Amino acid sequence: MERDIIKLAVIAICFLIAAVNKKFALSKWDHILLVLAMFATVAADYFLLITRQYEIGVAVFCFAHIFYILRFGGKKAWRLLPVAVPLPVILFFVVGNALITVAAVYLSLFVLSYSTMLYAIRRKKYPAPNNILIFAGMTLFIICDIFVVIFQAGINGIYNNIAIDTFAEHAIWLFYTPAQICLAMSARKFDNKESFA
Repeated sequence: MERDIIKLAVIAICFLIAAVNKKFALSKWDHILLVLAMFATVAADYFLLITRQYEIGVAVFCFAHIFYILRFGGKKAWRLLPVAVPLPVILFFVVGNALITVAAVYLSLFVLSYSTMLYAIRRKKYPAPNNILIFAGMTLFIICDIFVVIFQAGINGIYNNIAIDTFAEHAIWLFYTPAQICLAMSARKFDNKESFA
């Protein structure tokens, strides 16, 4: 439990880093969406690490990615969100498992948030080094989630290899922590140029 509290504290610090950068933000809207995404991340980790309410934790994480989709894709990104609905609905009726269903929603939203991030980087929405921090943060985030899947597969008996389980468990936070640090700093203006709209 103590180790989990430390992990949660690290993510909370990342949230605070993002929040206090308001004065130096690239834009007000970009900063607000980042802070909302990171607040949802802290809340999700609370449910996952402390209360062990996994369905709620993953559901709250979905909101983090909704905020990232809006951050990277702009206000018109709302029209992308219905794309994340069909797969979870099908899974719910086929499997009938709440955790699997909400995990499918999370996966769909993560794919959308990563895609909108790539689009934003490609059309140079963010200056350097913000674009690098955003790309690094989201890429490390998705690598972290790959190890989450590997770890969950192990503890649920899909494979039986303690070494892989141990490595995956440590790799989750090896990638997750720097991902959140990069994202926490990604809305900050690093030079004296005008903020983007």
